[in-house]
Amino acid sequence: MSATLDLSALWKCLATIKSLTFTAQSFDSGSGWNGTGTGAVKVECINPQTMLFHESGQWSPPNGKALRFTNVYRWSAFSEQKQLRLEHLRFGITNPVYLFDLQQTSDTQWDSIEPHVCSEDLYTATLSLKDETLHLDWTVKGATKNERISYVYQ
Repeated sequence: MSATLDLSALWKCLATIKSLTFTAQSFDSGSGWNGTGTGAVKVECINPQTMLFHESGQWSPPNGKALRFTNVYRWSAFSEQKQLRLEHLRFGITNPVYLFDLQQTSDTQWDSIEPHVCSEDLYTATLSLKDETLHLDWTVKGATKNERISYVYQ
């Protein structure tokens, strides 16, 4: 992996992902998002600019029974704009939920260009390369939410 995480290097890195771990934390919101998860990622390359992450695994709250999860995310590369888009395919491939566009903000970091608005909540994200692993850190802020979800992709 190159030292600079430009779009080409980031795209190659995303294509090699096999697993994920994440930690969800609620800060004074009572949403119950606290817990940890682990799982597998199956990458499906649709075309040179589009790939799907089929994620499945187990989420464990601090005091409770572990739950299975599945998600499908679509990553899209826009070379001319030097941007990367992330969408959640919870309603199927033809009805994506747009999450955000990312742009490179340093040699090893990409940040959401604008927050994703969902009802009264704002979602932002940072994607970075640390110790040869990809870290996707989400924050969710709103009237009733103050969350951070930290993914590590390997």
